[in-house]
Amino acid sequence: MVFFLTVFVPSKGAACRALYEVWGNPESTAPTATAPTATTPVPAPTATTPTAETTASTATTPASAATALVPAPTATTPASETTALASSALFRADFEAAADDFVGRSGSEVLTVSDEAALSGAHALKVEGRTSSWHGPSLDITQKISEGKEYTVSVWVKLIEPEQAQISLSTQIGNGSGASYNNLQSKQVSQNSDWVELRGTYRYLSTDFVSIYVESAVATASFYIDNVNVYIEENSLPVVVEDITPLKNVYTDFFPIGSVASGKDLSGLRLELLTKHFNIVTAENAMKPGELQPRKGEFNFSAADLIVNTMLEHGLAMHGHTLAWHQQTGAWMNTSADGLPLPREEALENLTTHAKTVAEHFKGRVVSWDVLNEAINDGLTAEVAADWRASLRNSAWLQTIGDDYIEAVFLAAQEADPDAKLYYNDYNLNNQNKATAVYNMVKELNEKYPGLIDGIGMQGHYDLNTDPADVERSIQQFISLGVEVSITELDIGAGTDGHLSNDDSLQQALLYARLFSIFRQYKENIGRVTIWGLDDGSSWRADRSPTLFDRSFRAKPAFYAATDPDAFIAEH
Repeated sequence: MVFFLTVFVPSKGAACRALYEVWGNPESTAPTATAPTATTPVPAPTATTPTAETTASTATTPASAATALVPAPTATTPASETTALASSALFRADFEAAADDFVGRSGSEVLTVSDEAALSGAHALKVEGRTSSWHGPSLDITQKISEGKEYTVSVWVKLIEPEQAQISLSTQIGNGSGASYNNLQSKQVSQNSDWVELRGTYRYLSTDFVSIYVESAVATASFYIDNVNVYIEENSLPVVVEDITPLKNVYTDFFPIGSVASGKDLSGLRLELLTKHFNIVTAENAMKPGELQPRKGEFNFSAADLIVNTMLEHGLAMHGHTLAWHQQTGAWMNTSADGLPLPREEALENLTTHAKTVAEHFKGRVVSWDVLNEAINDGLTAEVAADWRASLRNSAWLQTIGDDYIEAVFLAAQEADPDAKLYYNDYNLNNQNKATAVYNMVKELNEKYPGLIDGIGMQGHYDLNTDPADVERSIQQFISLGVEVSITELDIGAGTDGHLSNDDSLQQALLYARLFSIFRQYKENIGRVTIWGLDDGSSWRADRSPTLFDRSFRAKPAFYAATDPDAFIAEH
């Protein structure tokens, strides 16, 4: 289970200053009675509460990324010291008098100011009634921060149930389908742990809507949070777009270089960095099924159109992500109101109608599609992987339609836009058993419908333990099918808590160099290489600093390793 929220206790002399303090805010209403008891409920959010979506950092976290989780230490900071350090916070919540403006992301959570547990003082916020991974307490900090500034957020969490859970602190930037969701820190927590601190740092270059929230990949996990603080980092470097050779220019004779975009990337320095170094873009969330058709027949293309049209106006190509997935998809598409699977024909109609409508809407503006995302299970044995049908994830699509839902959605996309390249996309494809299952699936479907699947997307959420030889073996296996291969969501986690040691930075750069050296060798078969995140600060794995640019947009050693991989390997 994962809870997401970051708590920051500055070290002596840390460059942080108070911007806002709940207890001292003249607009805060002082309590007129005694502190609320354990039975004091927190009101559900109003209709203006931002729409919550499943974050990439929770239920979509691939197994390879799971190794990035930081072991959860117990609380070692004395409560008195924690309280003293927190006094300089821009925002401070200790839940002694109220919920301090925290609300449930979905509105169905039960948030209670409780005296059953507390890090300091007598109360904490108890979080119960969660039914989905993205549910949890959220705080709107839009009015508390300034555009372009870097902030550190901290929170302490204590698990109630189950025995083990991954807990995460995250931040949302923007609202609706144009929003992005970024993990600040995740830790594995157990019931017998003491209070555990989560903390992370983020630079907000867009402040139309900003929130921080705590969530858990275990949908029904319950937990307490306490001592929430937000600080401004006074001494962080200013954001700059450096005058260096654009990465896309280096790869003109190889393959397109891609990045990911959401609403926050459509203006200012983020757009400048994006257009300087990249020539193809994937929408981070705006083109996922749940964003485009949240309710049957109600399509909303506004956020996606804005991203697509902005990129095209700046000369970048667009890749569509995704027409079918088991996550970020409205439950109505394959599940009845009482939670039972829909009849096969109704679910099939919903799936193909969505795929056709979306592909037709973007026809001529999107060059390729992830038609189907993450349909194959993890942890396959070689015996199971030999049978791709036995390797399928037991998703709602499989339960309602059967394994032919896969060919159905590809055929629908092909009919709607025959000129777009159609991809199957998945993570952990450097695992040879999982790669074999995908190979067998694509081989059979392309034999049945020649040319149906044009490419295989290897997401590439790696860490320093990834073996480049495994990546190359999978590339070789896939191109033997006659399809192209794209590296669709590349990032390499290193370091912890958003900090890279010199050694970690070098090892990360060397792995980028080895991978790009491999990609160059297969340039005739590589459709594109997309980095999943413009910079470390806005990455969904921000605590692992996984991209080519740091939080201030400065090129890291990883950038130069990708630019000239063979020279970098030879030197280091």
